[in-house]
Amino acid sequence: MEPKGIDMGDYQARYGDYDIEVAVEQVLTGVKAHFRVLRDDSTVVDWQLVHIDSLWSTEHAAAEAGFRAARELIDAGLAG
Repeated sequence: MEPKGIDMGDYQARYGDYDIEVAVEQVLTGVKAHFRVLRDDSTVVDWQLVHIDSLWSTEHAAAEAGFRAARELIDAGLAG
């Protein structure tokens, strides 16, 4: 996981043939994360919200939850 762009809360990582982007936002009720999956600069799975279960989630934990959800989708064969 590495920062993406100049905005705080934006991360990217490579997973197999895919690029995963995660955006983390601080909201009134806590933290939320979204992810999308790209392959060769084409969107395979558009932005999806990740439910954060933890009561005291940090930005890093929310980003990890986003990457985990994206990897599970890819592994399930739904991203391609």
